[in-house]
This record gives sequence, C-alpha cells and structure tokens, in this order.
Amino acid sequence: MKHDSKYGISDFLRKEGISIFGVAAVRQLQSIPNSFSPQVLLKGAKSVICYGTQIPKGLLYVESNSLDLYWRFCSTQYRMLDSVSNRFCLLLENNGFQATPIYSCFPWKIENREFWGHLPLVYWAEEAGLGRLAKCGLLITSQYGTRILLGGVVTTRELEANEKLDKEICPSNCSDCINACPVEAIEKTGKVDHNLCMRYSSSNPLLRLVLNEEKIGKNYPFETLINTIAVDDHGTYLCNKCLKACPLNSR
Repeated sequence: MKHDSKYGISDFLRKEGISIFGVAAVRQLQSIPNSFSPQVLLKGAKSVICYGTQIPKGLLYVESNSLDLYWRFCSTQYRMLDSVSNRFCLLLENNGFQATPIYSCFPWKIENREFWGHLPLVYWAEEAGLGRLAKCGLLITSQYGTRILLGGVVTTRELEANEKLDKEICPSNCSDCINACPVEAIEKTGKVDHNLCMRYSSSNPLLRLVLNEEKIGKNYPFETLINTIAVDDHGTYLCNKCLKACPLNSR
C-alpha cells in the first residue's frame, strides 16, 4: 500500500501489529446520521483511516471457557487499539495535521434509541476497502471473516483513498448467523436489532445496580452512566454465536 510513506503511516501501523488498514475519503454516508459524520467530529477532516486486528480462531472454537476468553481478549485488544489510535494522532500532528482518535468500542452516543460510536467504524472500514458489511452487522473480511476488531483516526491530512470492495464477501445463500442468533436479532434483510443483541449478549451487574438506584438515575444522563460503567472491563459477554456460526471464521 502506498499511503503516504513520507509520513510513516504504513510503517507505523505495521510496527504496532495492525493486521489490515485502509483509507476512506471524508464524505457523508447515507447509512450514518449526519451528527456522526467526520466533519462534525473534526473541522476540516479529509481522511478516515481504519485498521483492525484479528481475533484468534482458538478463542472462538476452544473446548471450554470460550466466552470468558473471548471477552478478555476483546477487552484488552480494544485498549491496545485505542492506544494505537492515540499514538497515531500524535504522529500525524507532529507532521503538521490535526487528528482525532476513533476509539474501538466506547464511548457511545444514543440517537433515536439506537447506540452509535462517535464515528461508526464498521461503515468507514467498508468505505476504506477493508471488507464488507455481513448479514450479522459486523465487518467481514476475506482474510479473517468477521474475526476482526476495529480502530481508526480522522485527520485533516488528505490521503489517497482505497477503493471500496465491489464484491460481497458474505455468501448470499448463507444464513448461518441468522439461524444461530438466540433472540432473532438479525433479520434476513441484514438489519440488526443492536439493542436486542446487546441486552442478550452482555452482562454488567454494576450498571444494573446503578440503574436501579433512583437517585443516581436522576442525577446523571444515561449516556454518562453507560460510558463510565458499562465499559468492557466491568462486564462480560454471554454470546458470540454469530461469530462461531460464520463459515468464513473457521477456514
């Protein structure tokens, strides 16, 4: 990949252990509300750089304690990707450009009762040519299936953009993830009820305790509570069946 070797972007990401990365030119995506556009986040934004690291197969198909290991891996990798994003911003700014990190999981914002990242990475990763959206709502890549965690940076640096993949990766005749979902959160149209998914697939006793305390609930917005208490270190995962069901993950 040719992306701006003068400023060491490719070398930096490879040294950080990043598996895949790509660049998308800033524009308004129809699938994302205007309030979550790169221009709202960073004035003068020109490029969105997305990158990811793969989830080991052994975490999905281990014989025992799979969910515990999967949760812990994701929790630590999210922190790693966030740290990469922080250092990446400093690299770009040391070369004269502004940059804003796009964190891998939290913080979230709520609009129309839907949870959104400040810049929804899965859509921008698709724009950057890393993969395509799968039926389960995750990014699917030719290298790793849906076994990928994402990070990113928005910058005022104008970079050569990757081409969006024109071919679908998720097999059109496959509905394994749809059939595997215990709460039918994945529709055959590809629309995913993320609220239903999250309520079933994760558990956070601390958040539940706080939400039951009426005084706390009245004094703090729900977004504040979820972004300070519901982080991965404070909860655990109860389901990853759509990941296990995807035939591209076990190749």
